[in-house]
Amino acid sequence: MLTIIVQAFFFLTLTWVLLGKQHIGLLECFFLVFISGTSYVLYSSLKIYLSVLMALICIMYAYLYNRNMSQSIIIVMEAIIISVIVDHLSTISILLIHQKTWYLGFYSVLQVIVTIFLFQGVTTGKVKPTFKKQYLNRYIAPLLVIVHWYIIGVEGNQNGFNIIIGNLSILLVIVAFFLAIHSEYLKNLKAKYEVQKQQAQIKNDARYMSEIETHYNELRRFRHEYQNMLISIDEYLKTDDLKGLQDYYRSNLEPVSERVLKDKYSLEDLSRIKIKSIKSIFFNKLSYAQSQGIEAHFESKRELEVIDVKELDLVIALGIILDNAIEASVGHKGSEIMSGIFSTHESITFVIQNNIYEELPPVWQLKEVGFSTKGEGRGLGLDSLSKLVSRNENMVLETRSLETVFLQRLTVQRINNND
Repeated sequence: MLTIIVQAFFFLTLTWVLLGKQHIGLLECFFLVFISGTSYVLYSSLKIYLSVLMALICIMYAYLYNRNMSQSIIIVMEAIIISVIVDHLSTISILLIHQKTWYLGFYSVLQVIVTIFLFQGVTTGKVKPTFKKQYLNRYIAPLLVIVHWYIIGVEGNQNGFNIIIGNLSILLVIVAFFLAIHSEYLKNLKAKYEVQKQQAQIKNDARYMSEIETHYNELRRFRHEYQNMLISIDEYLKTDDLKGLQDYYRSNLEPVSERVLKDKYSLEDLSRIKIKSIKSIFFNKLSYAQSQGIEAHFESKRELEVIDVKELDLVIALGIILDNAIEASVGHKGSEIMSGIFSTHESITFVIQNNIYEELPPVWQLKEVGFSTKGEGRGLGLDSLSKLVSRNENMVLETRSLETVFLQRLTVQRINNND
């Protein structure tokens, strides 16, 4: 009976790992006790068919966790198949060395090794238990169920050495086939990502060129206005009209001087960004902020030429942060957005800060799906941002709500520290 309880424990552990759970709570402890107790009580009457009942219970548990039936079935079936493969390898090992009492030790050691590797693969994103495309999950789920029933049907009637070898071979072929499908799927996904990256790059370049053209036209208009101002000043000087010149300066030249100091020219450090997509997102968003009456500033003391992270992910993340800062600032008098890039040999940090004009809830609540201080249908930005950051190992997001400012610091660790 101890063997059955240990098998149930590892089966449930594999299910948790494939679900992506990194923390065990009271519910998981209760579920572990329930599964172990059920296995202990019902094994004598159900024998090998007990796994069907365990699978159904775990599928319901997985569905409560991720709310996707096909994914839940796949994850539980994968846990069962892995457990069966480990069981068969352990059984073959003890039969070959004629030490049947060593089964539990072999089984436990193999399960621990498999669980550790699987946990590392899932947490780092190298192992994907299911597909993003739901139609693939709907096709794979019933196939894995059929495999499970086949194994039960064969081993329920006889459990000889040859049967174990045959079933193990079938399972290993199925696993290899599944890995091949998944590998091809990931290649296609990567190719699609590259296409999206190129499209985003083209879009950013077009937007950047449009902004450059706009500012070039503004510069031409300013030069024309400047020439007219000089002509006007020349007329005041020729007639010795000092009082008129003073009035003209206060009403015409002084406002222009302030605009030159405060307007788009406060973004001159953007020229130090050599990555077009990143320059474009900052330029576009901050220019738009200035057009909405927001005082926007950007600072960077060093040139940014290389970034050790997926460029598209970084651009999307920066876009979300800047959009949130603009949305929080627009319509408020004296609003200000401070942004900058700070580089060291170890990391590159993007900092974006905006003023707070209302009492905000805790930061963890702002990151919940659907939550927003701006009403219904909003609130997906910070949740999407957190998920995007979490899938990049060397990207870290720090969000802080201080007394008067809301600060977000996005840090990208350098993979190559030789630059």
